Amino acid sequence: MTSSREDPEILPDAEESNLPDGSPPDNPDPDSVNNQPILLPLFDCVALDKLCQVAEMFQDRERLRIRDEEVAEKRRRLAEERAEMHRQYVFEVAKAYALELHSDQTTPKQSKVDEEKEEEEEEVKTEKGKSRFDDAKNAIKKRRRYSRLSSTSATTIELCMTKATTHRTAPTLTELCTRVLAKNSESIKSLYLVPDHLKKKISSLVSDISKVDKAFIQLLVHDSPYEVSVNNCVDLEEKDLSQILCECDRACLEVLNLDLCGRAMTQNAITEFLKRSSNGFPSLTRLSLQGAFCLTDSALALVARSAPLLRVINLCECSLLTCQAVKILADCFGSTLRGLNIGGCQGIKPSDVFRTSLSRFEKLNSLSVAGIESVHDVVVGFFTSRGSNLTDLSLASCIGVNDGTIWIVGRFCPNLEALDISELDNLTDASLKEITDGCRSLNSVKFTRNRFSDEGIAAFLEVCGGSLNNLCLNNVRNVGQETAISLAKYCKRLHYLDLSWCRKLTEEELRRITSCCSLLRSLKLFGWTQVREEFLEDLSKSEVKIVGLKMTSLFAHPEDSYPSVDAKCF
Repeated sequence: MTSSREDPEILPDAEESNLPDGSPPDNPDPDSVNNQPILLPLFDCVALDKLCQVAEMFQDRERLRIRDEEVAEKRRRLAEERAEMHRQYVFEVAKAYALELHSDQTTPKQSKVDEEKEEEEEEVKTEKGKSRFDDAKNAIKKRRRYSRLSSTSATTIELCMTKATTHRTAPTLTELCTRVLAKNSESIKSLYLVPDHLKKKISSLVSDISKVDKAFIQLLVHDSPYEVSVNNCVDLEEKDLSQILCECDRACLEVLNLDLCGRAMTQNAITEFLKRSSNGFPSLTRLSLQGAFCLTDSALALVARSAPLLRVINLCECSLLTCQAVKILADCFGSTLRGLNIGGCQGIKPSDVFRTSLSRFEKLNSLSVAGIESVHDVVVGFFTSRGSNLTDLSLASCIGVNDGTIWIVGRFCPNLEALDISELDNLTDASLKEITDGCRSLNSVKFTRNRFSDEGIAAFLEVCGGSLNNLCLNNVRNVGQETAISLAKYCKRLHYLDLSWCRKLTEEELRRITSCCSLLRSLKLFGWTQVREEFLEDLSKSEVKIVGLKMTSLFAHPEDSYPSVDAKCF
C-alpha cells in the first residue's frame, strides 16, 4: 500500500468528499482554498532527506573532532604531569644517593635550609638560561656541598672489581711471531707476500727498539707495497735514502712514513732521486717526514712537485722550514690538501704570508700548529673562514693562545672530533665552557698541564664524556674527586686514559674508574706515588694495560700509548 507522502495524487480532497456526484462546488470558500496544503513533488522530498543526512554527518564529524582534541589535551597534560613527577623523582633519588654516598649526618633543620637554597638556585638558573656546562658545574657544586656536610666516618662503597680480578688473555700467535721477528730483524731474509698491515706492525716494533737500518727498509719496500711505515730512521744516511727510493716500486705506493729521517732527507738526496726517477711518486697520498731537520723549503718544493696526489703531509719538527713552506703547499695543494702538521717548526713565524697561505686550504680537516709562538692572530682568521671543515686540531704549547682563541674554536669549529690544548697556562674554565657548548662531536681530548678546576673538568665530562674514546689529563693538578665521579659515571666508552701525576686522586677513586669504564684498554699512571704498590700490581693483572708502573720500561706497551690528535691522518 502506497502512502500519501510517497504518492500525492491519491490524497483525497476534503471538499470533494462531501459532494455526492464528485463535482466541484460552485462557490468554494476562499479561506479553505488558501489553507489547502501544498504538496511537494517526490524528488524534492528525497533531496531534503539527503540534506538532513549530510548535516547530521557533519555534526557527527565535528563532535568526533572535538572529542579527539579533548582526549589529546588530556593526554598532553597527563604526559606533562608524569614528566614533572619523573623529574622530581630523579631529583629526590639523586639527592638521596648523594646523601647516602657521603653519609650525611645533618640535622633536619639544616636539610630544610639546604632544600630552600637549592630551590632558589634552580629558579635563578632557569631565569638566566645558562649553558649545559654551567648547569653541570652548578650540579657538581651542590654535590660537593653535600660531601662537605657528610661526616668523616663515611662508610666505604664496595665496588665490583670484576675487571681487576680478571686475568689477561694470552697473546695471539700473530703477536708472538711479530715480536720474535722484531727482536731478530737482522736475520730476516724476505717479507715477500707478508701483508702490509703485518709489515707495519713489525716495523713499529723494530723502530721501538732502534734496530732500523738500510737492509730492513729494503725488505719493507720490496714487492710493490701499498704502505711503507718506519717510525725511526735515525740511522739512515743520505745515500741510503736515495737508493731505497729509487729501488722502490712507487706505482702502488700511497702511504710513506719516514719519521726521524733528519740526516737522510736533504735536498741533495731528493734531487738525486728525481734524476733517476723523473715520475716521482705518482700515487702517493700521505707523507710523513716528522723530525726531518735537514729538510728545507726548496727540498719541500721538489717533494711537492713529485707527488701531485698528496692529501696529507706531516712536517712536524722540521726546524728549517719557514712560512714559504706553507706557501709552497698552498700553491700546489690549496684545494685538495686534507691534513697538515707543522707543529714544532721553529722557523715558521706569524706573518702575513703565513696567514694568507693558511687561509687558502679550502678542504683542510686536520691541522696541527703545536709549539708555534704567537699564532693567535693567524689561526683566528683561518677558523672564522674554514673552521667548519676541521675535525682534528692541535694548539698545544702555542704561547699566546688564550680563552679568546678557544672562544673562536667553540663558535666556528663545531665538527671537531679531536682536540689538543695541552700546556696552555692562560686557559681557564671559560675555555672549557666554550668547548663543551660548541664542540659536541669530540671523541679525543688532551688537557696536559692545564690549570682547569676539578669542577670544570667534571662538568665537561658530564656533558661530553659519553662520546669520548681518548682522554689525557696528564699533570692536571686540580683533578680530584669530582672528576673521578664524572669519569666513572659518564665516560663509558673510554679506550685510552692518562691520569699521570694526578696525585689528588685516591686508590678508591681509581678503583671506581676502572670498574665502571668497561671498555678501557690502556691506563697511564706515571707519578702515582700516593697509592700502594700492591694495588697497582693487582690492577696490572686485569685486561687494562697499565703504563707507568715502577721498574717498567717506557716501551712495554708502545702500541697502547695515547694516540695523538693527528693519529687518524699519520
